[in-house]
Amino acid sequence: MSQKKLVCHGAMCKCQFGDVPDTLVVQSQQKNYINDTAGSQKLIATDKELGMPFKAKTFGQCKLQPTGTSFKPCMPSITAWDGFFEKTQLQANQGYPLLEDSKATCAIAGAPCVSITFHGQTATPNAQNIENADQDLISQVIPMLNVKEINAPSPYDAISVAVDKEEQDTKVCSAGEPPAAVASIIGSCYYYKWRFENFMQRHNDCTHDPPDYYYGPMRKIEGGYGIVDSLNEWWTPSLEEEMGNEKLMEYQREHGTYKAVPSKSYGYKYCVRFTSVLMPSLSPEGKRWLKEAKRLLQEYIELGLVKKNFESIYNTSFNERYELPDKADVFYSDIELRNDEFRDFVFATHPDAYLKAGMADIPISDKLKVSMTPDFKEWGNGSTWEQAIIVMEEQVNDWYRDAKEGIEEAQRVIENAVAEAEKYLELYRETMDIWEKVSRQLDKYRYMPWLK
Repeated sequence: MSQKKLVCHGAMCKCQFGDVPDTLVVQSQQKNYINDTAGSQKLIATDKELGMPFKAKTFGQCKLQPTGTSFKPCMPSITAWDGFFEKTQLQANQGYPLLEDSKATCAIAGAPCVSITFHGQTATPNAQNIENADQDLISQVIPMLNVKEINAPSPYDAISVAVDKEEQDTKVCSAGEPPAAVASIIGSCYYYKWRFENFMQRHNDCTHDPPDYYYGPMRKIEGGYGIVDSLNEWWTPSLEEEMGNEKLMEYQREHGTYKAVPSKSYGYKYCVRFTSVLMPSLSPEGKRWLKEAKRLLQEYIELGLVKKNFESIYNTSFNERYELPDKADVFYSDIELRNDEFRDFVFATHPDAYLKAGMADIPISDKLKVSMTPDFKEWGNGSTWEQAIIVMEEQVNDWYRDAKEGIEEAQRVIENAVAEAEKYLELYRETMDIWEKVSRQLDKYRYMPWLK
């Protein structure tokens, strides 16, 4: 009986309820490789590949979610793996290697439904191949080789792991759990920068990158002398002014010198923009709301990141995707290393923070200013729109009730917002299962009854 193959980055997977395959992307560890002597591509896949560890992040249409004549697009949410190799545990992420017959459980199905159709390894001749070959034929083809002198293969020959240089030097990631932020920075924009800097300090002996939500993605300095590609700015002109020409720290890493790109962040960027640009224009009630919302956003991040028990009040689909609160400890463990899931988590805190802070009670003029601050082009992400829709649904009745003054101006601003939203939503209409829901919400603003 042939030995089972280990699975690596690039393996092909399929879901029994989907109609197209997807490629496995290893994100849980960056140290252990297999079938890859250069140690550069084929990272070992483990049972820690949770959430959406796939390149396209979809298996096509989900047969478990019918929508009349069709089905909703698949948005996989892996909660666990079965059938992994229990005799070996990687130190990099405490995970167990996946085998070619391992199966994953999706939150939608609630049972193992994702299988591996190709393990990802490519054939490389080894001693065991020679042993299994015809000895007389080998002796004729390669007369200088005595196949009988080849040592008998180990039962674990299938596990051929190439370790990168950092691992060979016995250096391991010793980051540990993220500490709680001190109370004095909660509610400030510095919180996001501190979280970024704390991550870099804890991961100074490995190649892990922090979540780009904090302070932006890491970018290599071209040439190592601070020369930046002119097409890729560290700051946008408006952000450079808003952030006060902030000096960026350089980080020496294994493959060069890197800086963060705050203009592509979300937490820090919008905290600064809301504080510097939006807050001065708000009413006293609006200013009190914004201050409280900023504090709650960060408290909720702390709740999930440090205490591992954030559960959204309003975004129940987020809770269902990751089986919260039952599997909160699993989901929040090392969540900083899973960028997409981290963004999903922090976006889920937005409706809770905005609504608990009292958004329903601020003047309609303030609500309009808040809604116009984030760039709609950045709201093309499904997770971001999901939160916006939740807040919108909670606010619709309040907008109708409060719209007594300045109605024509409110209508003009809303119509511009609707047009801009539709422009970007059209780009995602074919792949995102949010179009109809968003469109229904926008209809409520298109035909405001008090204009009749």
